Amino acid sequence: MPVPSGEQSEEIAKDWRRGAIAEDQSAPQDGEGGMRGELAVQSRRLRNSIISLAVFFALVIGLLFAVPGLDEAADRITDASMPWIGAGIAFELLSCLGYVLLFELVFGRLGRSVSSRLSLSELAVNSVVSVSGLAGIALGAWVLRSKGVSVERIAKRSVLIFVLTSAVNVVAVLVIGLLMWRGVVPGSRNPLLTLLPALAALGAIAGTLLGAAWARRAAAARRLRGGRVAVALTALGGGVYDALVLIRAHDWRLSGAVGYWLFDNLVLYACLAAFGHAPSFWVVAMAYLVGMLANSLPVPGGFVAVEGGLVGMLLLFHVRPASVVVAAVIVYRVISLWVPALIGSAAFLSLRREIGKPVAPPVPG
Repeated sequence: MPVPSGEQSEEIAKDWRRGAIAEDQSAPQDGEGGMRGELAVQSRRLRNSIISLAVFFALVIGLLFAVPGLDEAADRITDASMPWIGAGIAFELLSCLGYVLLFELVFGRLGRSVSSRLSLSELAVNSVVSVSGLAGIALGAWVLRSKGVSVERIAKRSVLIFVLTSAVNVVAVLVIGLLMWRGVVPGSRNPLLTLLPALAALGAIAGTLLGAAWARRAAAARRLRGGRVAVALTALGGGVYDALVLIRAHDWRLSGAVGYWLFDNLVLYACLAAFGHAPSFWVVAMAYLVGMLANSLPVPGGFVAVEGGLVGMLLLFHVRPASVVVAAVIVYRVISLWVPALIGSAAFLSLRREIGKPVAPPVPG
């Protein structure tokens, strides 16, 4: 894929900042009754998901006290340092703020108020429905469609924000894995835990760039006309290209993607520190990055899969004792799921009156 030059990146970035990239307003408008019905469905899904979240943690608490061997982890939870738990909650709020900042960069034409509430609503859905954040993107796509934004534009921008958030994770795995394997930063030098994930991340980067280049060529050659496949090709090629443009333009709001990842890592670190057994940040980051791969499984909230992945990876990196690891991961999951779920649900309720209103026309100049 041809990488945009510095001048090209700056010009396109200026268009982004001015909001001069026009959105296609040709989307058909559903009837008011249809929109209200869909809104009720979305609200009901979010409410039921939060109820499921509460039921899950109630079951976890019951298991901690009922299953032999886990009662020690339950006892540990009560010994957690409250200042560190408070720090973890603050870090999670900063992580959410990072996503809001990035979302505003990608969907700036919505206006700061709407984009902030929509991004928080996406986080709420992502916290209770797994699949690597795709559920939140689906909610955002529905809201944008109701506001008259075209399917093509929604798909392209959704790919863009997914690529930007995923790129931070992948690059972090590559850099930390190689540094840890070489002994530059503290942690395991086991190649299966460091070098292998780093090489997999490198392969993911190369595969994404090659796939996007092929998609752009296919779209340009008009091999496929119309239909969902054509939209997907255009979105994939254009979304990755726009990500490269924004990265080269050094827009400060890209720091939101880094903050979204970094502060969530710090939540896990704070939870381990709350029990007085925090390893180095690099160990926490590497265990987090590999362990959170379980979040791509189609399990509501990633329940059990994510917890097991994080506990397993921390133990493989020799974080001990096991009871502390289990307790810290449970507290981390409580914070990382409930904070965005609560503030995102409130944001969605306040967003409801914006659904169906058309996007404002682009600002000239």
